Amino acid sequence: MSKAWIVLTTADINDYLVGAQANALRTAALATGQEDPLAEAIVDISAEIRNNIRACSSNVLSATEGSIPPELKRHACALIIEAAQPRIKLKLSDDQKDAAENARKLMLRIASCNYPISEPIDPQTQPTDQGSGNRFQVASSRPRIAKGSDLDGL
Repeated sequence: MSKAWIVLTTADINDYLVGAQANALRTAALATGQEDPLAEAIVDISAEIRNNIRACSSNVLSATEGSIPPELKRHACALIIEAAQPRIKLKLSDDQKDAAENARKLMLRIASCNYPISEPIDPQTQPTDQGSGNRFQVASSRPRIAKGSDLDGL
């Protein structure tokens, strides 16, 4: 069954934090002119999740940039919280640590095609985000100047 994938916001992360933690992650220890660091963590983790989804050739990504399947929301939030916390040395609870570890395990299962995800209602039709089968090309080698026999005795 197809579902609308979601693009996470800082409000989604707040659902998984107590108020003081949410406020600290978004506002503490900012450099002059620095934007909300939680927003950057959301972008990074969402891209990481999409890469894990892409790793399984039977999965299809949503055409909506940065979107993830809705069933992965809580796992994404756990990874985002974990990724954002070192900046302010926020002490994660044991539950938060376990949630992040479980999310990492789930990402491995998704990447190895051992966990089904919902198909997006707006599937990506072009392979621009999924890559192609030929990801690199081998350049021709440079001509050798010395032969093996030239190196005897070195």
